[in-house]
Amino acid sequence: MITFGSQFVPRCVGALVFLIVAGVGLADSSAAEATEPLRVEPFEQHVHTAYDTDDGLPANDVLEIALGPSGQCYARTLSGLVRFSEGCWVRVSDDEAAQPAGRVFGGRERLKSSLPSPLTDALTIRDVAVHQGETVVAAEEGLFVLRGEAWEPVLPQMGNRRWAPVDVRAVVYDGEGCLWFAAPQGVGVRRQDGRWQLFTGADGLPFNDFTCAASGQRGVWFGTTNGAMYYRDGEWHFRQGGRWLIDNHVRDIVVDPDGTAWMATAGGVSIIESRRMTLAEKAAFYEAEIEKHHRRTSFGYVNPADLRVAGDRGTAVPTYSDNDGFNTGLYLAAMSHAYAATNDVRYRTSADRAFRALAFLSEVTQGGEHPAPPGFIARNVVPTSEADPNAIYDLAYDLRRQQADTLWKVIQPRCPVDATGEWYWKCDSSSDELDGHFFGYATYFDLVCRSDEQKEAVRVVVKPIIDHLLAHGFTLVDHDGTPTRWARFAPDDLNRNPAWSEERGLNSYSMLTYLSIAHHVTGEERYHEVYRKLAFEEGYAMNGMTQPKALSGPQSVGHQPDDNMAFLNYYHLIRYEHDPVLLSMYQEAIRRHWQYERLERNPFTNFIYAACSMGKTRRDQWGEDDLSPPPECFGDAVETLRRYPLDLIEWPMSNAHRTDLVVVGEPSEGRGGRTDGYAFQIDERHETYWDWDPWKLTSSANGTRLRSGFHYLLAYYLGRSHGFVSESQETADAGGPPRR
Repeated sequence: MITFGSQFVPRCVGALVFLIVAGVGLADSSAAEATEPLRVEPFEQHVHTAYDTDDGLPANDVLEIALGPSGQCYARTLSGLVRFSEGCWVRVSDDEAAQPAGRVFGGRERLKSSLPSPLTDALTIRDVAVHQGETVVAAEEGLFVLRGEAWEPVLPQMGNRRWAPVDVRAVVYDGEGCLWFAAPQGVGVRRQDGRWQLFTGADGLPFNDFTCAASGQRGVWFGTTNGAMYYRDGEWHFRQGGRWLIDNHVRDIVVDPDGTAWMATAGGVSIIESRRMTLAEKAAFYEAEIEKHHRRTSFGYVNPADLRVAGDRGTAVPTYSDNDGFNTGLYLAAMSHAYAATNDVRYRTSADRAFRALAFLSEVTQGGEHPAPPGFIARNVVPTSEADPNAIYDLAYDLRRQQADTLWKVIQPRCPVDATGEWYWKCDSSSDELDGHFFGYATYFDLVCRSDEQKEAVRVVVKPIIDHLLAHGFTLVDHDGTPTRWARFAPDDLNRNPAWSEERGLNSYSMLTYLSIAHHVTGEERYHEVYRKLAFEEGYAMNGMTQPKALSGPQSVGHQPDDNMAFLNYYHLIRYEHDPVLLSMYQEAIRRHWQYERLERNPFTNFIYAACSMGKTRRDQWGEDDLSPPPECFGDAVETLRRYPLDLIEWPMSNAHRTDLVVVGEPSEGRGGRTDGYAFQIDERHETYWDWDPWKLTSSANGTRLRSGFHYLLAYYLGRSHGFVSESQETADAGGPPRR
């Protein structure tokens, strides 16, 4: 069964900045918790289950689907009729095929044959709908209603817009008696008061090559040649790709009394049902999935899993990645916020374990045949009992990478063996690894550590890392004695080397964040002195204020991981700062940056912005600005959390063919979003990590990689711990997890 992110800066810049922001007034960071929480009630979560020949279908080529007189579902395949019973499909007997199963199909044909002849001779009828004595047909020639003994064309009008639809594919009445039709021109609905509403791509209609339509108590479904659509409460939802459909060409749809949509496709039967859930129950689901599928090594790193059989979670094997340290740092922060929000000892235990795993990445690099300088962090670790990763990351690998990137670092071995002989550890660590480490350490230090002994454990890890950066001229130096490819934060690189112009703002704020966290954790003033020198004399505070990334916004090529890293750094950089001049600069940086990010409805960046800006104002020579986020900051965040999919398998999917698509950037870049300027909703796109590109239109994944839900957990518990969201105490039975 199948269920289911150049130029010299003069040292006088500090004085200039002071003149610009003099007189700034910023509220204390505690104001971030002063907002009234947004109360979230239980909601309907869509879940996909797909069935093929492994589940009893005699053939995957399903032609029709229908409900029997008792509500049971029947499917007609090229190899005969089947009925759904107790979770699988069973062939119907000859007697049942004769009656009543045989009569559940051919309903349209019987309706057509019941129409008065010769009225039907002039029309090529595709669908018929009857409601309270009114008969309407969808025909190749148009949309017609039967008036006495004649067909009268229906010409829908909404304001100044009037259609004469042709090539009408489907017609249906919904539960309220509203008439719906679907044609290449779009979808129209006649409301109970007789007024029409017409939908095209400009109105949010996702696609228009229709095949069928069906109505249920919760909305209206439409099948197309490339996906399914669902309309409810004024909003269109698009379902395409392996997450939602076993095959994208939907031939037929029926909706059962529970509101579950059953769809006939050439690949089998897909059903999409609604399960009542709370955000907390969704978090519990991802937490259970992590324990079941994503723990790796004795340290319990949270990793993606490879599926030996596409779509089959039962074949999941967790695998290492280049970003184990980064991801573990985010997971550590998620569990720390979970503990702060719930005071549940389980989350403290999970945070303690994640801290130990993260700390090990700076311990494993010491000693062995290729020791790194103290404080160097590994990207990941692999037990030496497993296959040697150097077989993958050999010299040929480095030379291939260097052809595409002339600054690529050639280093062998890329995965040395540690002093114990038990671990391979991967070198050439990057700035994003450092961002993840420091974000996790600081959050854990603030929210979980209570005793000085617990806090000292964090100091013991943080000090060698920051001292390494200071001792090596603000770079991360590898076991070969040279800097890594990406972890460069020196003024000569960021301010005077054109090769690092794109990273200037981001890496400036990264280095300032590391120093700020080190000062906060250790209390050592020497870190703060270096911090202020970089911020003012070397212009690092201004760098991030004017250029948080090279090209901001969805209209540029951009780089989503940079956005994510920037917001990781804003969080502690702003909340730990008390200097009004620096605060003003940092607040301007996050305010400008969030104006682009808000179009993604990203709950992580939205809650970070709120945590840094709620209740604050900023004054400059142009006046005073209220930095508090608008209400939609929280509403958009919650909507994304609600719609975050349970199925985190990387499936092939596409939005490139949508009629409500607005391309951003060059068409060849394959990026775009909705007609209202926002990115497509998270359950309609491939991206489920906050550092993936939400504007990317297609994914060529093959269903063999299972992602973990720690990105959801980080955003959700961040919002909870800051008091931005609260939940009803009501619980909902969400049913079992998606399966395939």
